[in-house]
Amino acid sequence: MGFFIDPEECSSIQILQLFAAYAYLMYIGCSMISDGAELLMLTPYSKLVGSCILPVLGAVPDGALVLFSGLGPDAQENLDVGVGALAGSTVMLITIPWAMAIWGGRVDADDRGRPRYGPAPRLTEGNVWDSAVSVGAAGAPAVRTMARWMALTALPYVIIEVAALLAAARLGDDVAALSLAESGWALTALVCALLGFLAYLRTQYKAAFAGDPVLESRTSAAAVQSVRGRGLGIVAALEPHLAAEKHDARSPLVDAEAPSSGAPVSSLVRSVLLPFYARYDADGSGVLNIEELSKVFEDMNEPKDAKSLEATFAHFDCNRDGVIDFPEFCRGMVLYAAAKKRDEAAGGSSLQRQSSAARRAPSPMPVADDDDDEDEEVPDEFVADKYKSIEDQQAAIRRAAMKLCGLGTALVLTFSDPVVDVLNEAGARSGINAFYVSFVVAPIITNGSEVLASYTFALKKTQKSMVVAYEQLLGAAVMNNTYCLLVFLAIIYFQKLYWKYTAETLAILAAEACVFAVATRPVHTPKTALAVLSLFPATIALVYVLETYVGLA
Repeated sequence: MGFFIDPEECSSIQILQLFAAYAYLMYIGCSMISDGAELLMLTPYSKLVGSCILPVLGAVPDGALVLFSGLGPDAQENLDVGVGALAGSTVMLITIPWAMAIWGGRVDADDRGRPRYGPAPRLTEGNVWDSAVSVGAAGAPAVRTMARWMALTALPYVIIEVAALLAAARLGDDVAALSLAESGWALTALVCALLGFLAYLRTQYKAAFAGDPVLESRTSAAAVQSVRGRGLGIVAALEPHLAAEKHDARSPLVDAEAPSSGAPVSSLVRSVLLPFYARYDADGSGVLNIEELSKVFEDMNEPKDAKSLEATFAHFDCNRDGVIDFPEFCRGMVLYAAAKKRDEAAGGSSLQRQSSAARRAPSPMPVADDDDDEDEEVPDEFVADKYKSIEDQQAAIRRAAMKLCGLGTALVLTFSDPVVDVLNEAGARSGINAFYVSFVVAPIITNGSEVLASYTFALKKTQKSMVVAYEQLLGAAVMNNTYCLLVFLAIIYFQKLYWKYTAETLAILAAEACVFAVATRPVHTPKTALAVLSLFPATIALVYVLETYVGLA
């Protein structure tokens, strides 16, 4: 083992001590990854935390375990450890932490069993069965989409398993012939897994940053809630979305007397601004006059004196008809926010004025929020008042998040291999098959970041946090179906091995099918949590029955 102590030379007590030390260090790494992910929720990258960032980081140690198990002269037999880690990781991630997320995120339910995401307290002390969780109308499509990705990316399992069954039926136990017969199919499944991995990442990125309707709805709702809940001005609400706009900060709004119509505003920005615009169209005319515009700025924490208001109204009113329609309002707000953003970068005065205005502003505007979600709390070291501009604040958050995720991943990778060696030695001394040891224990350690992060998000007890928790767990299953399985298939192909894991494959597919059915349901209760939790031991029992009594060893 090189730098690490060889467990074969240790007593049983020393093996327990090694396990405790390695597990604690890995726990620290998992906690760092979880903390880094929480910080990323404060940035525009929040859209990728649940679906991509945490699943990819969590798949790294699993892929490493699979890779290390397939190297060396006894690769075919040692792969039992790798397949145990892969199967155990996949099943565990969609069962135990899913049940934990339901339990941690549950709130009081109404008479029809639907969760009530209203004012605190959200969960009455002692309430167990009359509680539930939901991802809401906006989050349900995203979770269903992730479940479909999990089902779709299971195709490589089907390809290699069918090929293995056909080869075994024709060739029997001829290892060399089996390896040769399965080689082409292993490569086909490998390519399929690779394409699934790349397609998933590309789709998630495009959905997050290229106008996906579901994510736009969630993002705009969060922006509106930011203005309402944290007392932020409209500049802060629009700032994460300005990069997608084509407007120049040196716009006619501040530099000229006759602004042109300008480029169209994105649908995301329109959705952010529509609730504010519609609320103050008091007469239902579809346009705003100067008094209505004044009220909009006041309730958005941007109050203006009479002179400033007249100038702003004139610049918003592009066609000089004396009123502001919605396109003019959207364009004007984007240009206004861009101009203030430029001022902040120059000296920070605008940000200070905005903070002062927020403190003087009247009571927050009661915009309806379908999901009634809460915003992420900004840690004290990252509050806006400590930075000259929002860009500086966001950069500091990103640096801290990347540092935590990077160091946490390094710790997990460093100690994944030796901790599994310790577990294997413990299994060998106890007479337990290496597959079952890897299936049960390895995922709990190597996937600690996903378990901890999903539960942490669920504890926020909001529909938005439940979406992130579910997306993360389903995304982890996708990573195992693609990235980890890709590594496994590469070992099969390049090491000229053969696939002998029918029981394990059927167990994985059965567990994923059950969780797919659960993920498509709108409301989850403690009974749902118990049913999902039972899938983990049921899967182990299924593998044992298939191998012991059906002969699929």
